[in-house]
Amino acid sequence: MFTHEFIATLRKVPKSQINRMHLTAEQYRENRELGFHGETSPSSMIGIGSRLANLITVKSRTLREVPPSPIERKGVVMGSVWTFEAHPVFLFSHLCMSRMVQRFGRDESNWEQIDIVLEHADLDGDQPTNAKITGSGHSNDELDDGQTDSETEFPDNGTRAGGYERERQRQIQQNREQLLHLGLVSELGENSTDTAHYQTMVAMYPRLPIEFTPLALIVVPHVSNADFKLCHVEPYRRALVQITHDASRRLCPSGLLVIGIQDVRDEHGKLWPLGMLVLEDVQRAVGSIRLRLKEFIVVVENGHARKRDDVVSRETFMDEECVIGAVGTDIHVPIVHAYYLVFMKLK
Repeated sequence: MFTHEFIATLRKVPKSQINRMHLTAEQYRENRELGFHGETSPSSMIGIGSRLANLITVKSRTLREVPPSPIERKGVVMGSVWTFEAHPVFLFSHLCMSRMVQRFGRDESNWEQIDIVLEHADLDGDQPTNAKITGSGHSNDELDDGQTDSETEFPDNGTRAGGYERERQRQIQQNREQLLHLGLVSELGENSTDTAHYQTMVAMYPRLPIEFTPLALIVVPHVSNADFKLCHVEPYRRALVQITHDASRRLCPSGLLVIGIQDVRDEHGKLWPLGMLVLEDVQRAVGSIRLRLKEFIVVVENGHARKRDDVVSRETFMDEECVIGAVGTDIHVPIVHAYYLVFMKLK
């Protein structure tokens, strides 16, 4: 169900500054020599070092079994805008990936996580230095056994009854978290916390035998645009093109490829609508005959999105200034959202 709409602001520029932002025909072709292709085998559960132009690295490819869902995944009505609560431990892209697996995964199948890392070259021409910007930053061994989700504080009015209610609510929350970890209930929805499912998901191993288990889902979490430079844009798109070629060959029939992208504003102030560009790249690279766009999801951390059920009164209304009419230097709207493109393999 589509619950989003776009508002685009366009500015007229001289013809000499027009850039169609297309890759070349050669860059759209499959090139296995670049090392962005994997195989569904035990040796490719974690593959390190695929690199493009010394700026983009596919750091790891992790194969896991999809956690079984106690409910019908498609039975939950969800819009096309998903909000996520900020978490002190887990990254925004982690939670996005978890909900994608929970929503689009398939029981009794495997899914693959592909992590992309940006690297920055030294000014002296030395080897590139890792910028530590990844689509997902925590591995299985980074989760302590005693680690729990952020605790919810319940009000206590200082009375015995208030203390009893506080303890009762805490016990209810602990019981629900235990049921979530056991996979007996599901919190799939637009208001889920995603942390319990994420912890269960990353602790799972591939379903064996791998060669006879369908690969039903491949997820590429989005990379934060905080340290994106102009030099990263083209190699990043080329890497996604090669991953797309690989996914179209390895996915099982009706399998899904989920690519997370965040728009980028480079150091010169130019906006690169990577969500739209990557969609065009996939269509030019493999065509809609092999991979078809199935879903288009907009994700944003809570606090940046205006909720549909918010009620604005005269007392709470805050007047907002339009940045388009601001005088002086350009004032850019911060990019706080990301896109997740869901492609389905047709043949």
